[in-house]
Amino acid sequence: MSLFLCLGDMMGEAKLKRSATQRFIEQFPLCALCGGECASTTREHMPPKSLFDKSHRPDKLVMPACAVCNGGTSKADLTAAMVSRWNYNSPHQEREDHSRLANQVRIQAPELIDEWTKKDGFDRKGALERLRRYGVEVPDDASLIRVGPHTIRQLNIFAHKAALCLHFEHFKKPLSNSGRVFCSLEN
Repeated sequence: MSLFLCLGDMMGEAKLKRSATQRFIEQFPLCALCGGECASTTREHMPPKSLFDKSHRPDKLVMPACAVCNGGTSKADLTAAMVSRWNYNSPHQEREDHSRLANQVRIQAPELIDEWTKKDGFDRKGALERLRRYGVEVPDDASLIRVGPHTIRQLNIFAHKAALCLHFEHFKKPLSNSGRVFCSLEN
């Protein structure tokens, strides 16, 4: 066996040992969430696992992200997952997942729990009437929560992240920060 062939085999083995994340970062070195201002260090999955029963997410949309951007959207991901599970007649698995998510929200975003459970000045009857007027079927005994600025902010961040992910999926490059609507990923 020639020396060249042996070196080629060793290089092939080293290439296989690199993780999927390392190969992805080499292919896409700029963060898709901050417009390529930072180098990517992680892969960000969209939608997040928390949106799916037992965290079984289809592994379709993946974009490069720096650690700050990836971590900076975790509260938004958690909020979207929680809101998506507000279902009066949810199946057992969804209730289990909802309970797990609620515990995470209590730890990671207690201001959301405060906003959702605040009862001061809450007109339940008026809220039910408004929902029904807009065609939402709400059982009389359904729990109602208040959606306020904290929830809206996190859902806006989640929507922004989803749009950036779809742009990356289509063009395979980050959306430039020049001229785009900016949404700070700060908590």
